Amino acid sequence: MKLVNLGSGSGGNCSLIETERGTRLLIDAARLGINHITDRLSERGVSLDYVSGVLATHMHGDHVDAGVTYPICRRHGIPLYVHAESFEDLLRRSKKFGELDRAGLVRKFDDSPFAIGELTVAPFAVPHGSGGWNRDIVGRPVGFRISHIEGASRKSFAFATDLGEVTPEAEEAMLGADALAIECNHDVRSELDSGRPRFLVDWVLGGRGHLSNEQCGRTAARVASRSRGSVKHILLLHLSEDCNTPKLALDAVRDSLRLVGEDHIPIDVAAQREPSAEIII
Repeated sequence: MKLVNLGSGSGGNCSLIETERGTRLLIDAARLGINHITDRLSERGVSLDYVSGVLATHMHGDHVDAGVTYPICRRHGIPLYVHAESFEDLLRRSKKFGELDRAGLVRKFDDSPFAIGELTVAPFAVPHGSGGWNRDIVGRPVGFRISHIEGASRKSFAFATDLGEVTPEAEEAMLGADALAIECNHDVRSELDSGRPRFLVDWVLGGRGHLSNEQCGRTAARVASRSRGSVKHILLLHLSEDCNTPKLALDAVRDSLRLVGEDHIPIDVAAQREPSAEIII
């Protein structure tokens, strides 16, 4: 099973998971542009015609949108998987998603694991969204534990972006994963000094905003140490282009891993417009 991020940040998000037997899933597909996603997939020998589904983490426009998500799914007959409690906000995002639903291409899931091809997708709740100050279209945000099970062998990715804090439920869902893809959004000092409106800074730093480098590092360290050697790779997602740098993110996460003796784990950083390193488990 392979994971590669095609672009991550407020300018758009899309990740590809694929198996040797040909099950291919996108996690989110928005804002980056259809050509960007198509070209990055083509470089890997993947066509949208052979993608089995798009998994939506939540309904913010950098994760699901009418300009990219809708045409990708409609033109190529790809099901869009959304949490049942996100469906109302999906329709608020654009009426085009009502057409997608009528075409049988919106699949609603709940909190239970479900199968797509040979993969098992287990959603878990994450806290994110403004709480209503801007009539937020967020839906029911989730992370995913995506597993390939063959006989006694189980391989899995844990994927979590965007989230203001890591709840005990989310941490438990990540335990034992072979690779962890997790938000590492901002450096707190850079956020405080950014000059952004105070309400926006307070939201980013709050429990329904985004994970800081330090929060990400502490989570990665806890998950790695509690998983007793199963975590073989970490991918940092959704870095702020204004309030973070790859070096700040990497240093913070490595420092946390070092404290628990897990700093041998390779770490990669996803960029906004370039594919990440390929993670193979």
